[in-house]
Amino acid sequence: MDPPMDLLDPKLDLVFKRLLTRQPSLLINMLTGLLARPISSVDILNPEIPGELPFDKLIALDIRARLDDDSRVDLEMQRRPDPDLAERMIYYTSRNYSTQLRRGDEYHQLKRTTGIAWLANPLFPEIKRLHSIFELRDRYTHTLLSDHFSIHLLQLSNLDRPGRPQSDDDDARVQRWARFLVAQDDAQFEQLAVEDPIMKLAKQTLEQLSQEPETRHDAWEREEALALYNMSLAASEARGRATGVTEGMAEGMLKGRAEGVLEGMANTLVNLLGLRFGRLPDRVRVRIAAATVEQLGVWTQRVLTAKTPDEVFAS
Repeated sequence: MDPPMDLLDPKLDLVFKRLLTRQPSLLINMLTGLLARPISSVDILNPEIPGELPFDKLIALDIRARLDDDSRVDLEMQRRPDPDLAERMIYYTSRNYSTQLRRGDEYHQLKRTTGIAWLANPLFPEIKRLHSIFELRDRYTHTLLSDHFSIHLLQLSNLDRPGRPQSDDDDARVQRWARFLVAQDDAQFEQLAVEDPIMKLAKQTLEQLSQEPETRHDAWEREEALALYNMSLAASEARGRATGVTEGMAEGMLKGRAEGVLEGMANTLVNLLGLRFGRLPDRVRVRIAAATVEQLGVWTQRVLTAKTPDEVFAS
């Protein structure tokens, strides 16, 4: 009998993204449970993992998708604690919401935008729920201002936490996905596969990814990048204790480098577009300023072959 397969960790963001983009039905099932509404199809807006970027810890390997009702979702996996996660999710979810409109569009054209993060380590240890949903509500009456903006946090450490509310996550799909992400051995994966055909597909897809030399290499590279980042941060903290630099300042310096990369890519794209097509409209500059590293990389490649600016930014 062959030995059990050494499966990749589905909590590694690179594996998480490839798992759900390799089989969109898995993504549909997960989002149907998380959003508690029927979803028939998804359009994954950033299926690619460009170049060497995934091996930079400061690059987020999220999944941005447009659902069948034109609402937007940004889904990610976070395996390490991130003290700035709340602010970052508010920023990116807000940006995904606001960039739906172009000059002259009406506000009623805006669609719901949701940010979702699975967390291997809790952001709010005091919250016992597995699945928390943060919305725009009145402080006193809890009246919902709008359903257009929400952020979901799934704290995996609460899955088997004593005292967790029994009514938490009535949709069994959320529970099964949480169990899948934290599964420790083949017996746990197999139990899930017996319970639900979609979990069987998830297990099979993870096995396929784990057999692919390219994916295993990429996962190893990503793990190394994470380890090096953590070592760099720890070293910065150690130096900070001697020089008065705080942990937050050390983290900020590392993130500042990533922001510098983003700004440099945006400036390069603006210059290339200007050389190719002449003066750029303000709406194009605004769109570039709001873009992610992944988008900037794709658009920069298209400049070389596009005949018009619209071809550069085509979905």
